[in-house]
Amino acid sequence: MQPIHDYYDKLAKDYDRDRFDNSYGRYIDQMERQILRRWLGGTAPAGVLDVGCGTGRLLEFAMSGVDASRAMLDVAASKFPDRLLRQARLPDLGAPLARYDAAICFHVFMHLDQASIAQSLAAIAGQVRAGGVLIVDIPSRHRRAMNRRRPSQSGWHGDTAATGADMARWAGPAWRIAERRGILFFPIHRLPSFARPLLRGLDRLIGCTWLARYASYHVYRLERQP
Repeated sequence: MQPIHDYYDKLAKDYDRDRFDNSYGRYIDQMERQILRRWLGGTAPAGVLDVGCGTGRLLEFAMSGVDASRAMLDVAASKFPDRLLRQARLPDLGAPLARYDAAICFHVFMHLDQASIAQSLAAIAGQVRAGGVLIVDIPSRHRRAMNRRRPSQSGWHGDTAATGADMARWAGPAWRIAERRGILFFPIHRLPSFARPLLRGLDRLIGCTWLARYASYHVYRLERQP
């Protein structure tokens, strides 16, 4: 299996254009930003750590970022030269600092196995002060079961999905699930591009209901426990 950081090193140069400079990517980006604006509230970027910051797509919300890919970090630094960026691979984030008011972690946990997710949540807990929050996403196991998707035989990245019970178990005593939202309830990739923006509001509404378990991704707001 190709190491995930090597995979993203090769994608870095064209990543923003290929993944988010299209109607599907913008759909995801805008939904994630809406959740971040709401859940981070008045938290200043100086108090936020972006774990898996990649090319810096969400660094307007955070002054500090870490990523496993050196090439992705180089792109992020070119866009945000004032950010504090360093290379690190979960679950190793260095010495516990407990300095951040919040951490965000998008499109990362789906690449990790279950043991690594639990270890990573513990590592992030070491960076966030008591009472702080972690906003993290992961694919929905309910949705994948409905689609009858099977994990890759090669163990390739992106195979890990979760239920709320999974997340609570991985979070352990360090985190409490405060809130969950579903995004991408509709099969946007199968719909014409002109229709996608029209469904965003309905997608947000469904993501707050019991139907959210069948959305493609779940976004969790975890609270750091004392």
